Amino acid sequence: MPDQLALVLVGTNHRHAPIGVREQLAARAHGRELVTAVTSEDSVMEGVGVSTCNRCEIYMVGEDAAAMQQTAVSRLAAYAHRSPQELQPLLYTLEGTAAIEHLFAVAAGLDSMVPGEAQILAQLRDAYADALELGSTGPVSNRLFHQALEAGKRVRHETAIGELNASVASVAASLVRERLGPLGGAQVLIVGAGKIAELVATNLHGRGADGIVVANRDPGRAAAVAGRFGGRSAGLDELAGEVAAADVVVSSTLSDGHLITPRMLPPGRRRVLVDLALPRDIDPACGDVDGVTLVNVDDLEGDVRRNISLREGEAERAREIVGEEVASFRGWLAALEVVPAITSLRAMAEDIRLAELGRMEGRWEGLTEHDRERLDQLTRSMLNKLLHRPTVRLKELAAEGGENGYAEAVSELFGLEPVKPAR
Repeated sequence: MPDQLALVLVGTNHRHAPIGVREQLAARAHGRELVTAVTSEDSVMEGVGVSTCNRCEIYMVGEDAAAMQQTAVSRLAAYAHRSPQELQPLLYTLEGTAAIEHLFAVAAGLDSMVPGEAQILAQLRDAYADALELGSTGPVSNRLFHQALEAGKRVRHETAIGELNASVASVAASLVRERLGPLGGAQVLIVGAGKIAELVATNLHGRGADGIVVANRDPGRAAAVAGRFGGRSAGLDELAGEVAAADVVVSSTLSDGHLITPRMLPPGRRRVLVDLALPRDIDPACGDVDGVTLVNVDDLEGDVRRNISLREGEAERAREIVGEEVASFRGWLAALEVVPAITSLRAMAEDIRLAELGRMEGRWEGLTEHDRERLDQLTRSMLNKLLHRPTVRLKELAAEGGENGYAEAVSELFGLEPVKPAR
């Protein structure tokens, strides 16, 4: 990507940072606060944040890549209560094509804990919608996320990578079944009524669980989800009693603190607690209570590895699709960089055309107004035909060459004023 316009990604995920660090970053309004903070800096022209239980990333567009990186690292370090030097080893920074490839792979489910994981595409769509609402996007980030979402949809439509336990929710349900055995008669408490909570309930119900209780701040939402499985709803003010009575507790909310603590768990009863939230909903000390098995999103990684070999063939096709979409976006971006030169060239040619028509005006005696219109159309048509092939070829060369000096060469050849890329 040319120096005038840089795309920079700074972030971390489940492979780079422990859950304790990721939950500190996710606690900041799940990416919105980070976007607001970095885009307030002069170096960042556009910004989109992506924050899930497995990743926290900020995509930035501006003219100074180093300044944008420094801004993001400093802000993330403050959130994580660490110095930038301490946090840096837990982060990755990608620029230009590498950042594009990473985002498209994320959208395709190729960078998830569970290959082909189904929820990430919706999470990316929500992150982009948040950035639009904040007014932090622009021409490059808009096109980038539109095409990333398109790549993700293509992968899901054209491959089978999303099949065979393709979500953390389904893997969590399988783990509960393995730990407790048959789930018929088991008391299941789902804390939260969002998409992931509903998917967990669906998977547990499909494995035989019929006593499902859904607890949520919104009683109506809780009742709607519970009703799909013949269960009942509860308010968060009833949480202590519901937790004590449950054999399985699965929690996935956006709360900033622990909703479930050891004092809610009578010891000696065999039960499984699954914490899919970030920040965590369940106090890690609950795992020390006699009879309790506590699992969080990082603990699930070992279980999902069993699915990876089944998906390798589909993942290869998914990578091909990602490559096609990345090439398409790079072509658009490269063409964008030569638009100002093309615009200047056409403006210069139009100025010459009009000047010559004006110069000859006094020599054309007897021309009617209709003749003048036909002459204007003729010269405009000649100009357009003359510049059409150079215009098309300039865009093609820019797309083929990536970082190149074609725009500068055109400006030099025709004596055009230097122009910055369009944004």
